Amino acid sequence: MTETVLEAHRAKPEISPWNSPFWTGGEVGELRLPKCDNDGGYLHPSQTVCPRCHSASLTWVAVSGKATVVGVTMNHQMFMPSFNPPYVIAVVIIDEAPHVRLTTNLIGVTEDDMRVGQRVKVRFLEQDGIWFPLFEPLDEPDAPVADLVAPPVVVTRPPVSSERYEHKVAITGIGMSQVGRRLMRPPISLTVEAAKAAVADAGLTLDDIDGLATWPGGMGGGGGITEGGVPVLEEALGIHPTWHNGGLEQSAQTGAIVNAMLAVASGLCRHVLCFRTVWEATNTELLRTGGLPLPKGGAVGGDFQWRIPFGAASASNWIAMQASQYFAKFGANREMLGWIALNNRRNAGLNPLAIYRDPMTMDDYMSARMISTPLGLFDCDVPCDGSIAIIVSARDTAKDLRQTPIFVDAAGTQITERQSWDQGTMTHLPNAW
Repeated sequence: MTETVLEAHRAKPEISPWNSPFWTGGEVGELRLPKCDNDGGYLHPSQTVCPRCHSASLTWVAVSGKATVVGVTMNHQMFMPSFNPPYVIAVVIIDEAPHVRLTTNLIGVTEDDMRVGQRVKVRFLEQDGIWFPLFEPLDEPDAPVADLVAPPVVVTRPPVSSERYEHKVAITGIGMSQVGRRLMRPPISLTVEAAKAAVADAGLTLDDIDGLATWPGGMGGGGGITEGGVPVLEEALGIHPTWHNGGLEQSAQTGAIVNAMLAVASGLCRHVLCFRTVWEATNTELLRTGGLPLPKGGAVGGDFQWRIPFGAASASNWIAMQASQYFAKFGANREMLGWIALNNRRNAGLNPLAIYRDPMTMDDYMSARMISTPLGLFDCDVPCDGSIAIIVSARDTAKDLRQTPIFVDAAGTQITERQSWDQGTMTHLPNAW
């Protein structure tokens, strides 16, 4: 058993009048949640308006502190300097409010006895005036796994017309930069390389590009996941688009492409350059060797304040907890995940530009180190450096360009469920079926 989680120096959440009762209730031994004065329902501590009746009249009340584990993982990877692995991360359902989930740490459990359905109770840990709600086992029978979560009720809106924007566009060019581990190149240089290759592939010139689209843009944060966004590439290429788009609040890389299609279909531009650049391997190496300053600590705000203080710092943690729910409900095992990794490696072997092309066996997969159970090394993406760019063009231009175009049959943009790693159904990734 490891209790290093009790010794970790936790990131401090950004305290405000709207969330402080949650983070300070432990001083008097209370787990507090906001409750709607109008309909009597409980809310997640991040919510300041009731999603059912839209009332902003809320009262913080103490709940029992009892909960049930709906997703759980043992994290083995050092994602945060102040959190020494291994430690257990869980999503728990609060007894009084089954639709309210908290990401937290489990204490007093080992990897062998942590499980979905386990009954737990709150135990507070104080650091710097913040009372973090952790959970430990209750001496009660497990809750039935089949009853913990239900599949979402998906209600879709019909299209407003039969006219489809995606039928007015074509993908006319694609380009890729050098791809590898620790290339030690400025990320914008990779973006320019990919962009020029895509423009040339389409048979265009830079003067033809009148739109730029990317994700996550300049506000994407650190960690080597962006070149800096639209303004940086505009300056590097010396172009002046009539339309641009970039930012986190879209459906990742595909969101930039969908927005480019919408811009072209509406007549705002004719040829949009969509780009995405990562330099995670170089970024990590520079941080390790002092080539870049280490990120300064500070209060964590927004959605991350409900996960980062508990060491849930990576998508591998969040997805692992959803995988644990799937495993518990359907009896799946790691071999099932292994076949996905083996198939991906086989496909990579067909691509001469892939970083890893050597065949992988199930023994290779099973013997690789764990990252966040049940996810191991080969379930996770490889930190690398590289950039991809594509050209989205007006359909009527495609016949005059160099390459045979790719036409788009259908594209979806509707939000059908709550966009959250822990507040949704826990049965699948949001908007992924």
